[in-house]
Amino acid sequence: MKTFQKIMDGVTFVEKIIMTILLAVISVVTLGSVISRFTPMVSWSFTEELVINLFVPLSLLGAAICAREEGGLISMSLFTGFLPRKGQRWMNVLMCAFGLFFCVMMIKYGWAKGMSDIAMNKLTYVLRMKIGWFTTTIPICFVMMALHLVEFAAVNIYYAIKGEPEEEVEA
Repeated sequence: MKTFQKIMDGVTFVEKIIMTILLAVISVVTLGSVISRFTPMVSWSFTEELVINLFVPLSLLGAAICAREEGGLISMSLFTGFLPRKGQRWMNVLMCAFGLFFCVMMIKYGWAKGMSDIAMNKLTYVLRMKIGWFTTTIPICFVMMALHLVEFAAVNIYYAIKGEPEEEVEA
Protein backbone atom coordinates (compact mmCIF):
# COMPACT_ATOMS: atom_id res chain seq x y z
CA MET A 1 0.00 0.00 0.00
CA LYS A 2 2.80 2.41 0.89
CA THR A 3 4.59 1.78 -2.43
CA PHE A 4 1.41 2.53 -4.38
CA GLN A 5 0.90 5.73 -2.41
CA LYS A 6 4.52 6.78 -3.05
CA ILE A 7 3.99 6.26 -6.80
CA MET A 8 0.78 8.28 -6.66
CA ASP A 9 2.61 11.01 -4.72
CA GLY A 10 5.04 11.20 -7.66
CA VAL A 11 2.14 11.36 -10.13
CA THR A 12 0.59 14.14 -8.07
CA PHE A 13 3.89 16.03 -8.04
CA VAL A 14 4.04 15.88 -11.87
CA GLU A 15 0.41 17.03 -12.06
CA LYS A 16 1.20 19.98 -9.81
CA ILE A 17 4.13 20.96 -12.04
CA ILE A 18 1.89 20.81 -15.12
CA MET A 19 -0.74 22.88 -13.31
CA THR A 20 1.89 25.44 -12.31
CA ILE A 21 3.01 25.78 -15.91
CA LEU A 22 -0.57 26.10 -17.16
CA LEU A 23 -1.39 28.71 -14.54
CA ALA A 24 1.78 30.66 -15.36
CA VAL A 25 0.97 30.66 -19.09
CA ILE A 26 -2.62 31.73 -18.40
CA SER A 27 -1.44 34.52 -16.10
CA VAL A 28 1.23 35.84 -18.49
CA VAL A 29 -1.09 35.74 -21.51
CA THR A 30 -3.91 37.45 -19.61
CA LEU A 31 -1.57 40.12 -18.23
CA GLY A 32 -0.14 40.67 -21.70
CA SER A 33 -3.64 41.06 -23.09
CA VAL A 34 -4.51 43.69 -20.48
CA ILE A 35 -1.28 45.61 -21.10
CA SER A 36 -1.78 45.42 -24.88
CA ARG A 37 -5.08 47.26 -24.58
CA PHE A 38 -3.18 50.39 -23.61
CA THR A 39 -0.86 50.14 -26.63
CA PRO A 40 -2.35 51.67 -29.75
CA MET A 41 -2.88 49.36 -32.74
CA VAL A 42 -1.99 46.18 -30.80
CA SER A 43 -4.61 43.59 -29.96
CA TRP A 44 -4.13 40.11 -28.56
CA SER A 45 -7.29 38.55 -29.88
CA PHE A 46 -5.98 35.03 -29.30
CA THR A 47 -5.83 35.30 -25.52
CA GLU A 48 -9.44 34.40 -24.79
CA GLU A 49 -9.23 31.28 -26.93
CA LEU A 50 -5.94 30.16 -25.41
CA VAL A 51 -6.94 30.89 -21.81
CA ILE A 52 -10.22 28.98 -22.09
CA ASN A 53 -8.53 25.99 -23.71
CA LEU A 54 -5.82 25.88 -21.02
CA PHE A 55 -8.20 26.49 -18.14
CA VAL A 56 -10.11 23.24 -18.81
CA PRO A 57 -7.15 20.88 -18.18
CA LEU A 58 -6.03 23.09 -15.28
CA SER A 59 -9.43 22.66 -13.61
CA LEU A 60 -9.65 18.94 -14.34
CA LEU A 61 -6.16 18.25 -13.01
CA GLY A 62 -7.06 20.17 -9.85
CA ALA A 63 -10.18 18.05 -9.45
CA ALA A 64 -8.10 14.90 -10.05
CA ILE A 65 -5.72 15.85 -7.24
CA CYS A 66 -8.68 16.57 -4.95
CA ALA A 67 -10.06 13.07 -5.66
CA ARG A 68 -7.28 11.49 -3.63
CA GLU A 69 -8.35 13.14 -0.38
CA GLU A 70 -11.40 12.45 1.74
CA GLY A 71 -13.82 15.33 1.27
CA GLY A 72 -11.75 16.65 -1.62
CA LEU A 73 -14.59 16.24 -4.08
CA ILE A 74 -18.27 16.69 -3.44
CA SER A 75 -19.50 13.76 -1.38
CA MET A 76 -22.52 12.72 0.59
CA SER A 77 -21.10 13.67 4.00
CA LEU A 78 -24.60 14.48 5.23
CA PHE A 79 -25.39 10.75 5.07
CA THR A 80 -21.98 9.29 5.82
CA GLY A 81 -21.44 11.50 8.86
CA PHE A 82 -23.87 9.34 10.86
CA LEU A 83 -22.04 6.12 10.02
CA PRO A 84 -19.21 4.60 12.04
CA ARG A 85 -15.75 5.10 10.53
CA LYS A 86 -15.73 1.66 8.90
CA GLY A 87 -19.10 2.40 7.27
CA GLN A 88 -17.76 5.74 6.04
CA ARG A 89 -14.83 3.91 4.45
CA TRP A 90 -17.15 1.55 2.56
CA MET A 91 -19.35 4.46 1.44
CA ASN A 92 -16.21 6.17 0.13
CA VAL A 93 -15.48 3.04 -1.90
CA LEU A 94 -19.02 3.09 -3.30
CA MET A 95 -18.67 6.77 -4.23
CA CYS A 96 -15.34 5.97 -5.91
CA ALA A 97 -17.11 3.30 -7.97
CA PHE A 98 -19.63 5.88 -9.20
CA GLY A 99 -16.80 8.33 -9.86
CA LEU A 100 -14.89 5.69 -11.83
CA PHE A 101 -17.96 5.01 -13.95
CA PHE A 102 -18.17 8.73 -14.74
CA CYS A 103 -14.43 8.82 -15.53
CA VAL A 104 -14.72 5.84 -17.88
CA MET A 105 -17.57 7.54 -19.76
CA MET A 106 -15.63 10.80 -20.03
CA ILE A 107 -12.50 8.97 -21.21
CA LYS A 108 -14.44 6.98 -23.81
CA TYR A 109 -16.47 9.82 -25.26
CA GLY A 110 -13.80 12.48 -24.75
CA TRP A 111 -11.23 10.41 -26.63
CA ALA A 112 -13.71 9.75 -29.46
CA LYS A 113 -14.45 13.49 -29.69
CA GLY A 114 -10.75 14.37 -29.67
CA MET A 115 -9.92 11.85 -32.38
CA SER A 116 -12.91 13.06 -34.41
CA ASP A 117 -11.71 16.67 -34.12
CA ILE A 118 -8.20 15.66 -35.22
CA ALA A 119 -9.48 13.52 -38.11
CA MET A 120 -11.75 16.32 -39.33
CA ASN A 121 -8.84 18.77 -39.03
CA LYS A 122 -10.94 21.23 -37.02
CA LEU A 123 -9.02 24.38 -36.17
CA THR A 124 -9.52 27.06 -33.55
CA TYR A 125 -10.85 30.32 -34.92
CA VAL A 126 -8.01 32.68 -34.04
CA LEU A 127 -4.92 30.56 -33.35
CA ARG A 128 -5.67 28.11 -36.20
CA MET A 129 -4.47 25.25 -33.97
CA LYS A 130 -6.04 21.81 -34.10
CA ILE A 131 -8.94 21.71 -31.65
CA GLY A 132 -8.23 18.02 -31.11
CA TRP A 133 -5.04 18.86 -29.22
CA PHE A 134 -7.11 20.71 -26.65
CA THR A 135 -10.01 18.22 -26.69
CA THR A 136 -7.78 15.21 -26.00
CA THR A 137 -6.57 16.79 -22.76
CA ILE A 138 -10.02 16.07 -21.28
CA PRO A 139 -9.82 12.25 -21.36
CA ILE A 140 -6.17 12.40 -20.27
CA CYS A 141 -7.17 14.40 -17.19
CA PHE A 142 -9.96 11.93 -16.47
CA VAL A 143 -7.43 9.09 -16.61
CA MET A 144 -5.53 10.91 -13.88
CA MET A 145 -8.74 11.37 -11.88
CA ALA A 146 -9.52 7.65 -12.27
CA LEU A 147 -6.05 6.80 -10.94
CA HIS A 148 -6.61 8.99 -7.89
CA LEU A 149 -10.07 7.49 -7.32
CA VAL A 150 -8.55 4.00 -7.45
CA GLU A 151 -5.91 5.14 -4.97
CA PHE A 152 -8.54 6.60 -2.64
CA ALA A 153 -10.70 3.47 -2.89
CA ALA A 154 -7.70 1.21 -2.24
CA VAL A 155 -6.75 3.17 0.87
CA ASN A 156 -10.32 3.02 2.15
CA ILE A 157 -10.61 -0.74 1.49
CA TYR A 158 -7.23 -1.34 3.14
CA TYR A 159 -8.14 0.55 6.32
CA ALA A 160 -11.72 -0.79 6.39
CA ILE A 161 -10.32 -4.33 6.47
CA LYS A 162 -7.16 -3.77 8.51
CA GLY A 163 -8.49 -1.13 10.88
CA GLU A 164 -7.65 2.49 11.41
CA PRO A 165 -3.98 3.48 11.65
CA GLU A 166 -2.61 4.25 15.08
CA GLU A 167 -2.26 7.95 15.80
CA GLU A 168 1.30 8.95 16.59
CA VAL A 169 1.66 10.70 19.91
CA GLU A 170 4.23 13.49 20.11
CA ALA A 171 6.48 13.52 23.16
